[in-house]
Amino acid sequence: MSEQQADYVIAGAGSAGAVLAARLSQDPRKQVILVEAGGSHRALTVDMPAGSFALMGHKTRDWNYPVEPDPTVNGRAHTWSGGRMLGGSSSINGMVYVRGQREDYARWEAAGATGWSWDSLLPYYLRAENFQGPPSQSHGSTGPLKVGPANASHPLTSVVRDAFMAMGLPYLEDYCAGDQFGTFNVLTTAAGGKRQSTARAYLEQAAKRPNLTILKNTMVDRVIIENGVAVGLAVIGKGGPRELRAREVIVSGGTIGSPAILMRSGIGPAADLAAQGIAVVADLPVGRNLQEHVGITFSQLVDVPTYNSPFGPWTIARDLTRWLLTRSGPMASAAVHLMASIKSDPTLAEPDLSISFLPLALDFSAGRPSMHKRPGITIGGNSMRPDSRGEIRLRSRNPNDKPIIDHRMLGDSRDLARLTALGKFLARLFQTDPLARHIVAENIPSPVPQTDAEWEEFIRANCGIGYHPVGTCRMGGADAVLDPQLRVRGVGNLRVVDASVMPVIISGNTNAATIAIAERAADLIARG
Repeated sequence: MSEQQADYVIAGAGSAGAVLAARLSQDPRKQVILVEAGGSHRALTVDMPAGSFALMGHKTRDWNYPVEPDPTVNGRAHTWSGGRMLGGSSSINGMVYVRGQREDYARWEAAGATGWSWDSLLPYYLRAENFQGPPSQSHGSTGPLKVGPANASHPLTSVVRDAFMAMGLPYLEDYCAGDQFGTFNVLTTAAGGKRQSTARAYLEQAAKRPNLTILKNTMVDRVIIENGVAVGLAVIGKGGPRELRAREVIVSGGTIGSPAILMRSGIGPAADLAAQGIAVVADLPVGRNLQEHVGITFSQLVDVPTYNSPFGPWTIARDLTRWLLTRSGPMASAAVHLMASIKSDPTLAEPDLSISFLPLALDFSAGRPSMHKRPGITIGGNSMRPDSRGEIRLRSRNPNDKPIIDHRMLGDSRDLARLTALGKFLARLFQTDPLARHIVAENIPSPVPQTDAEWEEFIRANCGIGYHPVGTCRMGGADAVLDPQLRVRGVGNLRVVDASVMPVIISGNTNAATIAIAERAADLIARG
């Protein structure tokens, strides 16, 4: 088994790992090794924003994590996505840029994650950004990550916005300032009409440095721990097993991958490890506290062309040519064109439901999703701060066996109540002018539920995930997996840096927050 020495070895080149590798390798005195199970991010479907639809579920670019049947949603079993290539999920996601509510970070500190307040993390959001919109004090302009207004906006976007406002929501010019109550045009990481993953924004330049080694198509088996101290990673690549030795080990495998790596290394719930025949190094609640945004979708047919109709070889060829030549048009657009944050109860201090507008409609009548033959739109939403929880467990000690995801999407009745309020709001929205003038027929649901019992039946049968899992290696107080410096408790020279460290999920899409976490972590690690 060969060995390779470095100052830092990072498991995972995703939204966090790519940022860490780029930042830590800025010091030419430090040797950095970055390990990625997937391959290159260079592909047309990755660069083109509309390619997200082709990437999710892809047999090699998506981890396609199977999930256990969930009794709270009629025993349905979903598949959860995760990017398997350089850039990780930032290379396949919907490219929506959201920071969440200011109060989200106060909740982190209340959970023991001292030093992670809104004001503490804001400088790292700014450091990451290369904002493509008008100059703004709340956005950075010198960072590597291009963030800005969408390159395309469907004409119905303004119609939906006006319907939101007719229902009493204010229009927000800058929803990234810590208060998201209202409706707003989204910022994206596809500014300029091309996806800005962390692989593109951070790694492409960093990869030229002689002190950064990037190992693709290399699976991390476990952390090598000697006398209670992490000294490297055991990995499996094309040349077989090898060891990568380092002064400090950083696990950035994501909310599903990171707990699996830790548990294979002997770090996790003692009883679960013993059941797998794994010697316990540290008895910690690894894999617990799994959180995910759960939501429902409405779709209705309209009287103007949308991205699903007309649809066929000619329109695809036309729109692809336009994107190749001008980086504009439907192929340049993130799927979500407009968002809103609302309150399930008007007495709440902050919004708890997120809503997204997509100018397309799918048809499920054939048993699998396809573009609807008639023009339509989709407006869906989710519970931004769900109370339901799940967990990650090992299926086996084999790193090629995907871990068990056991989540209860509606395990807490409060989440069902929120989604019921959301469904009723969306039903009213479609009946509100000026949007109502364009509606010609129902699509999903049909008929629209009327009673609470009908809403419950619809939600349990149709709710889905937001692809925003967090929390399985949470940071916080003495009962958490990590301390506030992201160090694994009871093991030396080992940290976790990715969305799994969030004690509580943020109020919105999680990619921007994950990047900011990695930016701050790079400073914590460099300071020692």
